[in-house]
Amino acid sequence: MTASTPPDGVQLKPGEPANLPITVRNNGGSKSEPVAVSLNLPQGVRAVPAGGGGAMGAGGFRQQAPATIAVSCPGGTGTVTCRTGTGLEPGQSAVLTFRLLADETARDGSVVTGSVTAGARINVRVEVQVKVPPRPKPPEPKPPRDDLTLTAKSDDLSAFPWNRNPLVMIRVTNTGESTKPVTITLDHRVLNSWSVSGIPCTPTGEGASCTSRGSLKPGRQASLWVRLKGRPPESVPVTVNATLGSAKADPARVYFDCWRHWCDDNALLPPTTVPSLPSVTSKPSAPPDTTKPGRPGWPVPTKKPSPAVTPSQPVQQEPAQPTTTTSAPPQPGKSKPSTRPNGVVDRVFQ
Repeated sequence: MTASTPPDGVQLKPGEPANLPITVRNNGGSKSEPVAVSLNLPQGVRAVPAGGGGAMGAGGFRQQAPATIAVSCPGGTGTVTCRTGTGLEPGQSAVLTFRLLADETARDGSVVTGSVTAGARINVRVEVQVKVPPRPKPPEPKPPRDDLTLTAKSDDLSAFPWNRNPLVMIRVTNTGESTKPVTITLDHRVLNSWSVSGIPCTPTGEGASCTSRGSLKPGRQASLWVRLKGRPPESVPVTVNATLGSAKADPARVYFDCWRHWCDDNALLPPTTVPSLPSVTSKPSAPPDTTKPGRPGWPVPTKKPSPAVTPSQPVQQEPAQPTTTTSAPPQPGKSKPSTRPNGVVDRVFQ
């Protein structure tokens, strides 16, 4: 009695069953007892029921030797035994097929051992190596993505030039997937700061660094208010940066330019241009002669002369200075007598 197994052993992939056929042949001169094959399965390998069974041969032809017996072995774990229903005739073979299945715990190079018996006279040992191909390592999970956004601006009161310690309002938002602390830095000195999100600030050279005490969850915001120490020069921005893990937000720049040119010292002064006034003689030597247009120093009337002043329309005027000159009586036919009192002169402003 001899037993043979596949020369290359059996190759198992986790989750994919594979057949292990064991062929037993009676090389004696008499019929054997029923054949029994027992297998000892290693860790991670078990047997599942195999379908089919019966005699194997070519139908319709007379066989010169007894047909080969095919046996489908049952399933199980640990030690599994499979038997033929009858003994083998001289020269007859039996193929007992085990169907093996490996799981994730099966190890490459493990060995299936067993024995073949046919009564008490025959004992054949069986040894089959199990080959489990190396399982590909699962891809390592990607670390959570770090990302954040940053905004910074000043308030309306900080726009006035007399506000020597302007305010900067800063807000960061965790737009990534990780939960980590956030750090905010400024390149200008800080007088004081406050935050409901727990972000204290410490001076660093010419600026400040502010790191949150806790971690910022994805989608959450954190706010920080900073009072600068001294007003930055015009057109020189205060640069604000923020980091969360490996992510760095785009820098935010806050300018404190003059509000409506209030920083221009000349713009704070009232206009110095004063309109010029015509010079007026406080003591005219004689009343104007309205009958001779074009007289130097006096306006030329283009329409009717102004009406005479009546007692019902008082006119504020300086007291007339006494004069010693007397005017000549008007000549008849050349001019109308004057209706203005002596010593009264109309002042005209261009």
